[in-house]
Amino acid sequence: MEVFESTEKTSIIFWRVVTIATGWLVLLFVGSYLITPASILTVVMNDLDITEATAAALVSMPQVTATVVGIPVGLYLDRVQTRGVVPAAAVVLLIGSVGDWFAGGAGNILLLIASRLFAGAGMFVLWVVCINVASSTVPPTRRATATSVIISGYPAGYALGQFSAPRVAEIVGWPGVFPLFGAAVLVSSVVFYFAVGNVTRFETPAESPTFAEFRQVFVNRNIWSIVIVTVLAYSLYMVFNSWMPTYIIQQYDISLAESGTFVALFPAVGIIARPVGGWVSDVVLNQRRRPIFAASFVGAIVVTVALFYTVRVTILVMMLILAGVVIQLQIGLLYQSAQEFVDPKAAGTAVSIASVAGWLGSFVAPVIAGELVAITGSYVIILWFAGSLGVAGGFSVWRMSESGIDMAPS
Repeated sequence: MEVFESTEKTSIIFWRVVTIATGWLVLLFVGSYLITPASILTVVMNDLDITEATAAALVSMPQVTATVVGIPVGLYLDRVQTRGVVPAAAVVLLIGSVGDWFAGGAGNILLLIASRLFAGAGMFVLWVVCINVASSTVPPTRRATATSVIISGYPAGYALGQFSAPRVAEIVGWPGVFPLFGAAVLVSSVVFYFAVGNVTRFETPAESPTFAEFRQVFVNRNIWSIVIVTVLAYSLYMVFNSWMPTYIIQQYDISLAESGTFVALFPAVGIIARPVGGWVSDVVLNQRRRPIFAASFVGAIVVTVALFYTVRVTILVMMLILAGVVIQLQIGLLYQSAQEFVDPKAAGTAVSIASVAGWLGSFVAPVIAGELVAITGSYVIILWFAGSLGVAGGFSVWRMSESGIDMAPS
C-alpha cells in the first residue's frame, strides 16, 4: 500500500511539473511571436516604408485584439473545460503567423496588421488558460508561485525573439520568422494539451459567478486600482522591449543583431525576477503586495535617469539588466492581487480584467512612444516617457489598498 501511495504521489508531482513546464513553453513561443517585429524594427520600416508609430503598432496589434475580446473570452473560459480550447487557439495563432509571412513578403501593411490582429485572439486564450491551469494544478498555498513561474515563460519568449529574430531573418527573410514561432506554439500547445489531461486539478469554484457577482467586480474600486497599476507596469515593460533596440542603434555604434542581443537581456531576467517578486511578497513581506509594486516603479525611475548619462555599452547592458529586474518584479503579483480583491467565483473575471489592462498598456505605450519620437525627432524622448510612467505608477501604488490573502472584497 505504501509503495502504491508513493508511486501515485510521484506520478502526481511528475505531471504537475510537466504541465507547468509545457505551459511555460507555450508562453515562451507566444512571447517570441509577439515581440518579433520589435527586434527587426528598422528593417521592417525600411522594407514597408512606414513610420516609427506604425512600426511600433505592428508589435502591439495582438494586444489590441486581446483588449477588445479579453473580458468576453474570459467569461466564456470560466464556463467551459479550458483544456479543450488550447489546440484551437494555437491554430488561430499559426494561421495569423502564416498571414504575417504572406503580407510581409508582399509588402502589404494592411494585411500584416490584419493577420497580427487575428493571431491576437489565439494569443489571449493561451495566456488565460496557462494562468488558469497553473493556479488549479497546485494547492492554494502555492498558486502565486506557480502562476509566477509559468508566466515567466513570456519574458523568456521576448528574450528569445529579441535574440533570434534578427539572426533567423538573415536566413529566411524577416517575414519568414513569424510562421516559425507560430509552428512552435502549435507543437508546444499539443504537448501541453496532453499534459493537462493527465494532471490532478485542485478543486475550484464549481459555479459560475452570478450577474450580481460579476457586476461587483466592475464596481470594486480596488480592481480599478489594479487596472491602473497594470496598465502602467506593462507600458513600462513594452516601451523598453519595443523601442530599446532602435534607441540603442541610434545612440551607439552597434549593429541590429548586437542591439537585439543586449535588449534580450531585459526580458530574460524576468525568468528569475517574476518568481522572486512573488516569493518575496509571500514569504518576506508576509503576503503584502504594495511594497513590491512601489519598489518596481521607483526602481524604474532610477534606472531611466541613469540611462540618460550612460555612454559606455557595458554600463548600458548593466542598466538594461537592472531595468528588467525591477520592472518585472511586480508582473506575477498583479494577477494574484486582482484575485484577492474579489470573490473566488469571480477570480477568473478579475484575471481577465487585469490581463486586458496589461494588453492595453502594451499596445498604447509603444505607439505613444513612436509618436513622441516622430514629433521631437529624438529617441531620447523614450527615456523621458519611461520615467513619466514610473512616476505615475509610484503615485498610483501610493493611492491603492493592500490586497493581502485575507482581504475581503469591497
